[in-house]
Amino acid sequence: MKTPIAIVVKLALGTMFAVLLCAQTGNGPRVAVSVKNFSFDPKEVTIASGTTVEWTDTTGKHTIEADKGEFKSGSLTAGGKFEHKFDKPGTYDYFCGFHGSKGGHDMAGKIIVK
Repeated sequence: MKTPIAIVVKLALGTMFAVLLCAQTGNGPRVAVSVKNFSFDPKEVTIASGTTVEWTDTTGKHTIEADKGEFKSGSLTAGGKFEHKFDKPGTYDYFCGFHGSKGGHDMAGKIIVK
């Protein structure tokens, strides 16, 4: 049985689109967290291993710091971004160094990697 040319073209274009999409998104899944006012939105995120989380500061001066030191941003201002790729399963608690503290106090969040 011969494959119609239209199907071959669609498959080729679909593959090219998938490759371009991976290149644009940094070769893997991404999740966005907004840093606004004095909170992270969403506050808790569950992701698969290999996912990159990107925090975007929308309101002012903030940091993103892991309780156990796995990652730490510099000082972000409105429009600033920080990202971290999570390769190992586990729970990663984090906070803003200006408005929160370790242990989930005040401005804090959580990433759960499955």
